[in-house]
Amino acid sequence: MRVVTETANYGYFANSVDVENPNKLVPSVSPANFSGPELFHRLLGKCYNLTEERYRYTFCPFQNFTQYEISPRWNAYQGILGIWSHWHIENNTFAAMVFKNGDQCGDIDRSVKVSLKTRYVCHKDALVVYPRLSSELQKEWNHLLTELHYGDITKKGYQVGLEKIFQKAGLADTNPTKRPETTTTATSLKEGDTFIDLQTCNKQYKNLKDEIARLSLELEAMKLMLDLSKMHNRTNKPFRVTSSQ
Repeated sequence: MRVVTETANYGYFANSVDVENPNKLVPSVSPANFSGPELFHRLLGKCYNLTEERYRYTFCPFQNFTQYEISPRWNAYQGILGIWSHWHIENNTFAAMVFKNGDQCGDIDRSVKVSLKTRYVCHKDALVVYPRLSSELQKEWNHLLTELHYGDITKKGYQVGLEKIFQKAGLADTNPTKRPETTTTATSLKEGDTFIDLQTCNKQYKNLKDEIARLSLELEAMKLMLDLSKMHNRTNKPFRVTSSQ
């Protein structure tokens, strides 16, 4: 059963109500495909209700999360809190189910994160991500770990690569909220800043390249002085004469 069967808005202040059928919620997007541990596939098509005070919440795994106000007033709220989107992965385990693109609340869309508390996930390996990946994605993960181990990538680079693997597997959000773009000039760059525009990046790269070349010349000069010093010590070392009977 799907509580939300089509795209929707509810209540006087909500934005997902079907005008012709006020008991029907209309989501703005379709739910993502099922993903995650296969043992959760049995939850697909089922819904669970929770009533707290004057609200009833309906949770349909891998479908949607809705809220209904239990009130006799004519404009009681009924709305979509979120549509199934992706998994929240933490410490390389499936930590929570993420539902987004719900009804608007001011300037943002409502969203829900559902943490799983059940005997089926109590085993420490029940929600580990790695065994649920394809062999190709497991190889990519192994390659990332190797690069991290030998220092070819940073921890941040490793996390970025890992996120891409999760996205390929359909586990992570492929359309994260983008932060507003900012501009950076060469004169405003400080230690720890990132290069945003290509012109600034190229200029800083050239400066670093020139600095490396200068340091390399100084290093070669120091090596030459050290070698000359060793030769001088050997040539000026006093002779030691020994005799044998």
